[in-house]
Amino acid sequence: MPTDTALIEKREELKRRLAAGEYKTLVDIFLEWFDRLIRKITRRSEPLPIWQTTVGLILAVTLIVYAAVYVADDLAIFQDLIELMGLDFGLGISLSISILVFYITSIVVINQYIARIFVLWRDMILDSTESVTSLEEFESWLERTGNWRWNLLTAIIVGLLFSTYYVAISSIRLGVFAGYSFTFGTFVSGILGGVFIYLFWMVVLLSAKLRRYDLKLFPVDPASSELISRLSSVFGSIVYFVAVIASYLTLVAASSGAFLTLGIILLIVWLPIIAMFILNQTSLSSIIRRAKWKTLNGIQEKVEKLQIVENFEDKETIEAINRLMDYHDRVKATRNSAIDLGTTLNFINSLLLPIIAFILGNLELVVNLFRKQP
Repeated sequence: MPTDTALIEKREELKRRLAAGEYKTLVDIFLEWFDRLIRKITRRSEPLPIWQTTVGLILAVTLIVYAAVYVADDLAIFQDLIELMGLDFGLGISLSISILVFYITSIVVINQYIARIFVLWRDMILDSTESVTSLEEFESWLERTGNWRWNLLTAIIVGLLFSTYYVAISSIRLGVFAGYSFTFGTFVSGILGGVFIYLFWMVVLLSAKLRRYDLKLFPVDPASSELISRLSSVFGSIVYFVAVIASYLTLVAASSGAFLTLGIILLIVWLPIIAMFILNQTSLSSIIRRAKWKTLNGIQEKVEKLQIVENFEDKETIEAINRLMDYHDRVKATRNSAIDLGTTLNFINSLLLPIIAFILGNLELVVNLFRKQP
């Protein structure tokens, strides 16, 4: 009973904290601050929809970056950088703006996915969690995900590394320093990328922790439980979304000829896509097998109790044992994983997206490879 009481109390505590919004990511904190700023300027009382806040943030960041170009008087250097990529000035401006738009939108979207995870746990998973240890694991993950200081530190480190690398490469190609505004712009882009990477790896961490969770599932066929379907859907959607991110970055890197950057993208984004899919499926499989064995062990105990009587001439005893064994075999024959045809096809599609992006970015090279020589 003490254990049951501790479990119930822990569930209610986590549900209360999630409902009260006590766990907030760095993105949540910043968007709330930016929303208040916009409402103060526009004299609006009600909070803005998330898409309006995102659009306002995109406009603000874009204006700040291009104001830096004007203040630093680096327009000539900026034009030279665009020419190095083989683009005209208008297309170069459009590409740089699209990168900022894509980064900010991606951060907001993955943050929304994490909010979706919060809601799923609050409304369904917590009530079905059967051990205090599993609840403590999730609480630990919540604290790490909501640790805005670590997220900010990660973003600054990534921003410094990203800007240092790109400024150095661009300066070498130009033959002169790439400019303070370009340094500032790449630093901002790096910070945005760092925020995304931190949140993405938090999702990967939760996926890895999931294998140790004890969840109450449908005893006859645990793989068909609604919880398994919901978890598979949420984590599968994140895998597919990150694949879209990788595709865009691959296309930009391939189109600009930044093949070293392309290799880095494949290393830090594409490989984790594969790792996360594997983690998702193995974790769900562990939960399903644990639930199956719980049911199977219960059936085996009942059979053993009937065997202790050793009254095998009793027709009712034999029939009861046969029914239990049929039930045992039926449960044992059910799936041990959440993988089905749809899951497999979605994963294959997510892997194809970066490949298609690479082909589109190097279309001329690919065509030349397959063109028949006279």
